[in-house]
Amino acid sequence: MKKELLAPAGNFDTLKQAIHNGCDAVYLAGKNYGARKFANNFDNDEMVEAIKYCHLYGVKIYVTVNTIIFEDEVEDCLNYIKFLHENGVDAVIMQDIGMITLVRKVLPNLDIHVSTQAHTHNSEQIKLLEKLGVTRIVMAREASIDYINNIDTNLEIEAFIHGALCVCYSGECLFSSMLLNRSGNRGECAGICRLPFTLMEDDKEIKTNGKYLLSPKELNTTNHIEELLNSRITSFKIEGRMKNPTTIGFITRMYRYLIDHYEHGEKVELTEEENKKLLLLFNREYTDGYLFNSKNIMNIKSPNHIGVRIGKVIDVTPKKIKIKLEDSLNQEDGIRFMESSLGMIANFIYDEKDNLISGALKGSIIYLDNKIGLKSLDIINKTVDSKLLKDLENYDEKKIDIKIKANVSNSNFDLIISDLSNTVTVSDSIVEIAKNTGTSADRIKEQLLKLGNTPFKCKNIDINIPSNIFIPISKLNELRRNAIDKLIDIRSNKKKEVIINNQVKPNIINTNSNIEISCLVRTKEQLEACIKENIKCIYIDNLSLYNEYKNNPNIYFRVSRVNN
Repeated sequence: MKKELLAPAGNFDTLKQAIHNGCDAVYLAGKNYGARKFANNFDNDEMVEAIKYCHLYGVKIYVTVNTIIFEDEVEDCLNYIKFLHENGVDAVIMQDIGMITLVRKVLPNLDIHVSTQAHTHNSEQIKLLEKLGVTRIVMAREASIDYINNIDTNLEIEAFIHGALCVCYSGECLFSSMLLNRSGNRGECAGICRLPFTLMEDDKEIKTNGKYLLSPKELNTTNHIEELLNSRITSFKIEGRMKNPTTIGFITRMYRYLIDHYEHGEKVELTEEENKKLLLLFNREYTDGYLFNSKNIMNIKSPNHIGVRIGKVIDVTPKKIKIKLEDSLNQEDGIRFMESSLGMIANFIYDEKDNLISGALKGSIIYLDNKIGLKSLDIINKTVDSKLLKDLENYDEKKIDIKIKANVSNSNFDLIISDLSNTVTVSDSIVEIAKNTGTSADRIKEQLLKLGNTPFKCKNIDINIPSNIFIPISKLNELRRNAIDKLIDIRSNKKKEVIINNQVKPNIINTNSNIEISCLVRTKEQLEACIKENIKCIYIDNLSLYNEYKNNPNIYFRVSRVNN
């Protein structure tokens, strides 16, 4: 099975970067119900445009509807998913099991992928999802590749191969919700794990070599492409709906390069220069992650992008910072002084003669204005490379191979254009017998190959015409444009049949009805108190205590949230 490279899109610029840098599919969200609420995301009009744009280029589009859905949102959420289905999305990504069950009944031929927020990590859970009729599971980030390879399922398997990691089990973090009433399962995670903490034991502080004790590194599996491509994983997922377009574009291009080289039997390795670009664009230091059983997960020194070391401060005054460069620095580059946690944009760079310069190379001595109040002889990292970003903003647009064929029958000119999956034929009575010089096959070929800024490039052209005919060039151009427009329309509006079962209605809980209380107990005294109060649903997480009372029909055993 061909492996899928799946890229994120937080906005339309990122969508284009991902597509034109080689992804097979993108995932994105609307304005509601997505687990990245603070990305730009797509309104309904933008969503329709995004679906058409993806399908034009033969790229699948998956929309995240992967928050927990509240009772008063069920109808609106269901209508939104109907809207997505009717407009041709290839799948929705969901977490809420109840909502998945409802959508499967109402929209039986819509593909559903189960989000990593559902914490899919054991065989019993996978069997349940199979029964629900989903088509793909996105594995919890904690799952190793060995574990994934041994899963007994026919479902497609998706796994993260690059990007941010969470310190908690996937979809199980309540940190942000408990502290700030911003639930990660509602798309509002405040990133509490990226804040500084103090390690305490018995009211005494334990010194650590950093303050960011819960902040993981970035996942990077570029050194494991062969293992990934030989694994059970169907779709390789890049994290990053909050990252900028150029970063996502470069990461997508990098994995496309590695995958294609492996599939063609070529060397699978990034150059030193490509690795450096990756570090410059975004890194919190890199790890192989839980996917490859790395023990080196955390970066407690910095929760943010740290860039690449480019030099050291060798003198500092209240006015100037003197720096010995170990790599180049240019105007508009961003830098960070690592120990001081201070940063700035290098707007003004001076040489040793106090002349303003546009940039300097490795080994140079330079000066910067001390506008940040730096006091120490610090290490300097470059966090923004302005030239790199400008280079990455300019990318070659993806082109789709087509075949062109032209025939003449009587006075008709027939133009046939095919992309191998779709064929368009346009005809017009524009052929005349030439009175003087006829329109040559070469001239016709020249005009038909003028594809300009269309998404197509001609792989093969066949012109079959008599030698004594005349065809107006303006009419020929018009035929070409019409054929191209029709092919664009067919590709952009590709949709499968939409089946809607309107007989199924959401079973909304009546908030005015009597509320039944459920209790979780951990001791025998708590259990006896609940029984005495005639509680109808009592959960016990102590197996021996449960076995003692399991004949009571109101008592249930509560399994662990994580259960391999």
